[in-house]
Amino acid sequence: MRRVMIAAGLFALVPGAAWAHVTVAPREAKPGVEEHYTVRVPTEGQVATTSVFLEVPEGVTVLDVPAPEGATHELRREGTRIVAITWKKEIPPRERAEFLFRATNPATEGQIVWKIEQRFADGKSSAWTPGTKLTNAPSAPATASAPRSGVGEQTGGHAGHQVSPSTGEAAVIEKWLAEYDAAFNAKDLEKLGTFYHPDVTIYEGGGVDNGWAAYRDGHLGPELKAFENLQFGHRDINVSVLPGGQFAYVRSEYFLKAKMGTREIDSSGLATYVLIQGADGWKIRHSHTSSRPRRPAGK
Repeated sequence: MRRVMIAAGLFALVPGAAWAHVTVAPREAKPGVEEHYTVRVPTEGQVATTSVFLEVPEGVTVLDVPAPEGATHELRREGTRIVAITWKKEIPPRERAEFLFRATNPATEGQIVWKIEQRFADGKSSAWTPGTKLTNAPSAPATASAPRSGVGEQTGGHAGHQVSPSTGEAAVIEKWLAEYDAAFNAKDLEKLGTFYHPDVTIYEGGGVDNGWAAYRDGHLGPELKAFENLQFGHRDINVSVLPGGQFAYVRSEYFLKAKMGTREIDSSGLATYVLIQGADGWKIRHSHTSSRPRRPAGK
């Protein structure tokens, strides 16, 4: 597919083992606010994932759990409070899924510890404890690439490890990208327009779009309208905020699965973005993406 930027479906399947453990995004948020969370679940071994169980921590109030495309979910309640969510979906080896929920954060600063159990087709399971830091402190500028994954600790039948979370403005930008994902998944062109500088330049598929209006009307809008079963995500995100804090540089990979008429799209690629900080937040000033078809299994 030509000319597609970053997006994420309710869940998305991808090749590769870049995601080695279950994470929850965002990794940094404010206390007492309503937040959109994404649970990212890879299958890194040779046995398919069959379900994912999330225990809702004390103080977190789950408001909504969208029905994920191609999967089912069950809610466990104590009174009116949702205390656990189980998503059921077969995630083949070397692929991943994403599941969304909306919740109100605890009112005080601290750390949300998400207790997650990933269950496999062979009856084994892995336990994960990714974290979300709650703080009212202003974000400090970041000048170097930051890790993309939340803290994850695994026990059980598969090996685990820990990765430090992004901090400062890098974490803000990663959250901003997740909000972009949600707008893309909703095919909300009006909302997507708030992420772009009016004079953005977009290099994709050997072509150039000058300005958001041209990109929206000539490429992005028609493609979003034509997509069916859209599954899109980005990974391996590296954020560098330049000295002064007005500009940022983002490198990532993206992947896309969708159907357009009779055509099945299954591709991935590389992306670089130049962001500019304005009075109303970060804007995409330049993007450059290159795609490649996904290789068949075993090739």
